[in-house]
Order: sequence, then C-alpha cells, then structure tokens
Amino acid sequence: MWKCKHCLNEFDFTRTTEKGNHAKHCEKNPKRAASYAKLRDASDNRFGKKKKFEVVCQSCDKPFNVVEREKLHPTKDQYFCSRVCANSVGGKAKALKYGYTQYRTIAAKFHKEECVVCGVTDILDVHHIDENRENNEASNLVFLCPNDHYRLHRNNDEKVKRIIGLLV
Repeated sequence: MWKCKHCLNEFDFTRTTEKGNHAKHCEKNPKRAASYAKLRDASDNRFGKKKKFEVVCQSCDKPFNVVEREKLHPTKDQYFCSRVCANSVGGKAKALKYGYTQYRTIAAKFHKEECVVCGVTDILDVHHIDENRENNEASNLVFLCPNDHYRLHRNNDEKVKRIIGLLV
C-alpha cells in the first residue's frame, strides 16, 4: 500500500509512475495549479491564446463563432453550424442526391438480423441473392454469417444455395 502525502489516502499502486501521477495531479497538492498554469502557458506560447473566430457554415452560409488557438486557426477546411448541416454534405445527402441507400439498412428494415442458414446474430454480412450489387431490393437481400457467406461464394455450397433459394 502507498499513502499519498497530500490527501493521505492509501492506494494499491505498484508502479512508481502511478504514484507520481497521483501525487502530481492530487487535488490536495498545493503545486497542482502552478503545474497546470505552466502547461497552459507553454501551449499559449506555442499555439497562441484561445480566441473566438467568426466562420461561415459551408451548408447554410450562416455565420457562427468557434473558439480556437490563434496560430492554429483555421483548423478545418469546412465548418458547420450544426450536425444537421454537416450531414447535409456527407453520405446522407449523397444518398438522396444519387438515389442510393445502404443495402444493410434496407435488409435490416425488412428481415430479421440473423443468418438465414445457421441463425447466428453477432456478426453478419448482407448477401445479394442475384449477386448484382446495384439491385438493393429487400427481396434480393439476405443476412448471412461470414462462414456461410464464404461457403456460398467460394465453395458453391448446395445447402446454403438451397436455403437461400427457398427465400426467393
């Protein structure tokens, strides 16, 4: 057992670094505030003080403020005022624009999330029955565990084909 000289609590530390880290960051350590101030000053010298900057949302053109260090601004190529605006530029927006959606989402909406061959539920692949990845109709998608998916594609397993054939 090790006893902290600042808070007088006992700890089960075995490594010297654990003891030193606790002693340095202990809430009762009188030098703690000075240590943190020293780190903050070093960051301020290197990257500049934190300051508010006005930026414009890339999606809705609305101005808003961000707090960043002076020498690091701008830290991003694009700024977004909200998660809604950020999503309007990414995958969801592309799905709406180009008319495609994630086939896994479609399969989960219409089928039970379990392997149709063995019933496994923890790790699943989505298989396109007609093997056309462009055809994301719910009737063309089934869940398979990686083992059965492998057996279907690599070994042309008749058992797996028969079970999937029953589902079509």
